[in-house]
Amino acid sequence: MRRKKILLITPMLHQGGFERICAMTAKLLKDTYEVHIAVFTKEDLFYDVSGIDLIDLNLPSKNGKINKIVNIIKRVLRLKALKKRLDIDISYSFGTTANIVNVLSKANDTTWAGIRGYGALTDSGIGLICRRADTVVSCTKTMETDIRKKFAPKSCATLYNPCDTAAIKALADEEEGIEPVYAEFLHREGALIASMGREDDLKGFWHLIKSFSLIKKALPTARLMIIGDGAYKEYKELASALHIEKAVLFTGVQRNPFALLKYADVYALTSQTEGFPNALIEAMACGVPCVSVNCMTGPNEILADDFLPYCDRGKTYEADYGILTGIFTGEKNLDADVITEEEQAFADTLISLLTDKARLDAYRKKAQKRAEDFGMDGYVQRIMELAQQAV
Repeated sequence: MRRKKILLITPMLHQGGFERICAMTAKLLKDTYEVHIAVFTKEDLFYDVSGIDLIDLNLPSKNGKINKIVNIIKRVLRLKALKKRLDIDISYSFGTTANIVNVLSKANDTTWAGIRGYGALTDSGIGLICRRADTVVSCTKTMETDIRKKFAPKSCATLYNPCDTAAIKALADEEEGIEPVYAEFLHREGALIASMGREDDLKGFWHLIKSFSLIKKALPTARLMIIGDGAYKEYKELASALHIEKAVLFTGVQRNPFALLKYADVYALTSQTEGFPNALIEAMACGVPCVSVNCMTGPNEILADDFLPYCDRGKTYEADYGILTGIFTGEKNLDADVITEEEQAFADTLISLLTDKARLDAYRKKAQKRAEDFGMDGYVQRIMELAQQAV
């Protein structure tokens, strides 16, 4: 019996959220389907996709409006030819750029357009994607509801991102490779707050650093660790202006962030928006209690069994598996002298949790249990259901 052929499409496989999901999806499906990955360029290849047919369309990004239009046309033509040559059944793309090319290159395939971030709903081309895709694949139920209301796609489904909890736990147990300067920081006395994410305004790290400066006054030995790609120059300067620079560690990108993350007492998420915050589940898999702003979208669907009672973005909730706080409003502000009421409230929530061992222990156990609900088996099963519907 002929195996169904699936083509996964992403601009690159450099370090990033949907790129990682693309690579993970390929590995999970390769024993059930004939899987291929198409990228616009192999530059900055980060994720291991050995054993998967990786096809480089060799059409990297171009500058200039005319060059960009020409590049899209070339990508569409090249991808359409590839789909026909491989006789692809399902083409599943990740991210707005890949989604546009996927839906415009439809041949005899069924097209799935993956919307992996809430901010993508305002991207140029989102209307085209939702009209032309056979199925729009969102990563949260909240996003699916909004897509249905705003764009009326032919079909829309939710597919939560997978979390390899077993692999994360194994990696968390590794001690080798932790740099001495990090080891010294991790083993200091005092509560450790951690967060993960690339240097991006959407992550709201200035809120976290300002909130931490308030926590430091209440808990003088507290520390903050931010794991993720970037120089973080302006955030280091903010920490210095707040006189907390010795208590804040920016690790940069880490091949194994979980070996560091496991030392955290609390994980803090301060994003303006998310799609489905993988880092939140990864922290939970490491047994780290979580405090997250209730941003669009994902945190309330992760930290609660039924997210509908937790939709007021201005309130703080003691949810089933972690704490949801009100969102941060206003523009980016790196002035160390300006601390908002929202930053004070976020700090107060963290202080309350860090000084309550019973609650910390309870949320630690609940977090690990909840992470299992987003495991690999459920993800594969959901894809198989969607693939069957595409027949």
